[in-house]
Amino acid sequence: MKFLKVPRGDGEKTRRALASEGLLSKDYAIISEGDFVFLPITDVASGSRKWKAYEVVERKAQAREIRHEKLKDALSGFLGKDELESLVASFDLIGDIAIIEIPEALEKHEAKIGEALLCVHKNLKTVLKKLGPMEGEYRTRKLKCIAGEDRTETIYKESGVRMRFDVAKVYFSVRLATERKRIADLVQDGEKVLVMFAGVGPFALVIAKNKPNSRITAVELNPEAVRYMKENIALNKMQNIEAVEGDVKKVFFDKSGYDRVIMPLPKGAHEFLDVAYSAVKNKGTIHFYTFSDAKAPFIEPLMRIKDAAKLSGVSAEPSSMRIVRPFSPATVQAVIDIIVQKNQ
Repeated sequence: MKFLKVPRGDGEKTRRALASEGLLSKDYAIISEGDFVFLPITDVASGSRKWKAYEVVERKAQAREIRHEKLKDALSGFLGKDELESLVASFDLIGDIAIIEIPEALEKHEAKIGEALLCVHKNLKTVLKKLGPMEGEYRTRKLKCIAGEDRTETIYKESGVRMRFDVAKVYFSVRLATERKRIADLVQDGEKVLVMFAGVGPFALVIAKNKPNSRITAVELNPEAVRYMKENIALNKMQNIEAVEGDVKKVFFDKSGYDRVIMPLPKGAHEFLDVAYSAVKNKGTIHFYTFSDAKAPFIEPLMRIKDAAKLSGVSAEPSSMRIVRPFSPATVQAVIDIIVQKNQ
């Protein structure tokens, strides 16, 4: 490789001049030795009389690793134009694990795609491919390792909380991180909070971290998720969370009621509104999450809230409604905050 041998005092000025004319090679690093710097140059620069004041020398050098900021850029020299267009560049980053969807047409390149993802994101250790949709009672997904360490357990950090879990054995959404922080900010000191469908404890843990004087009951059906939730409570040295394994329809709740009830079930939370109405205190708040029509996200959820309230003998009024995230072209996830009034 050709380098321009430049006295150290002239190094930066010469580097800028070469770079401005596109004559500084980006494939090799600048070398500094003693009173000189060696600037990697192109063949055009090496043959130019403009730089005759400096000596052109041949040196052995290892090309620097090309860093790409985007997955498509990293694969642009490997995949064809049509293949790049079919590439799903978005993915879930959970701790040091990436979970990505590989279209059927690109399955023959999945290992290369996985390796490219590891190169783009140096903090990644494992790339997992989705083998299908969420399924079963616990809403888990089958996964396949296509690059890096063959494992599915990781440690994820959010809002000052560390959570350990296995992405193949429990349901977890990184896309609710903003919601978890929003709810934690709403909780007042001393509140009693019920988290239904608590998973590995993200809502409970973030609330406990931000509001240490709150008292939280977190209920989850999946025994693996409950095991991890208890580990995470210990991992974060929390004293104000009670992890309960069981069906929320069958668990015995504190009869004095809860100031706040959180319902982050991925699908079908409306079927448990009667439980939430029974558990919440008079003038307490329920945070109801649901998937709904992207064109009219609140019409059907509001009808379900009102119908369930009527059957439960309470009054339910929305205090806030918002879109949490898009889920598909026709579907969004929404949240409605409900103030519940009970007949005294």
